[in-house]
Amino acid sequence: MAVLAGMVSFSVCAWVGGAVDAAGMTREEAERLPLERQFDLLGERYEVMQGLLTDAQRVVSPNVWTWTSHGFYPGSGDGQRWSMRGATSKNSYYLSMSRTIRLPGASGAVEDAELMAEYFVAQGWSTTLRKEGARRYQVEAMTDEGYWLDYWVEPNGQYSVGVHSKVYWCNRSELSSAVIDRIPEERFDIEESLPGEFIPFPKWSDPVVPKVG
Repeated sequence: MAVLAGMVSFSVCAWVGGAVDAAGMTREEAERLPLERQFDLLGERYEVMQGLLTDAQRVVSPNVWTWTSHGFYPGSGDGQRWSMRGATSKNSYYLSMSRTIRLPGASGAVEDAELMAEYFVAQGWSTTLRKEGARRYQVEAMTDEGYWLDYWVEPNGQYSVGVHSKVYWCNRSELSSAVIDRIPEERFDIEESLPGEFIPFPKWSDPVVPKVG
């Protein structure tokens, strides 16, 4: 695994942050932002992450992938990998999106993991490849913008890729409703797609239809 020589590993812990979020803002600064601006910032992050996900998928396969996370819902920033001090489920969020595919004939070969590791390194990202079990590998990378990618190679040929953001301050209840209530109901039923196909982030001017449940 010569490709791994000199790669940088990042430690895993529940809290590594201070008072500012991944955008360099304090909680007070973020809360002063109009909800529309918070909405637009989330949309910008979502679209960047979808681009990262698309490119990583295409390294593996151009065929149909199954969705395991839509990615537009702001998850709780409490207890996440890069949570800030004082972050809770009410005042912070992060984004996460992932896809999985069963590759015919694949069986968890280390060469399959190295392929993604080489791609990550070629982007100039800090990258780690770990063996997690018999013919089971995880590749992780951190982009220059602070997005974290992970790729799993499984012995049954089920391979998965995900993109995750760091944590941001917000009023999560208001922001979640602002996003979800502007996405047409039928789009929540999408379960698979080709790389590059994803739910477009809504516009602030789109109709607001409160979701039940």
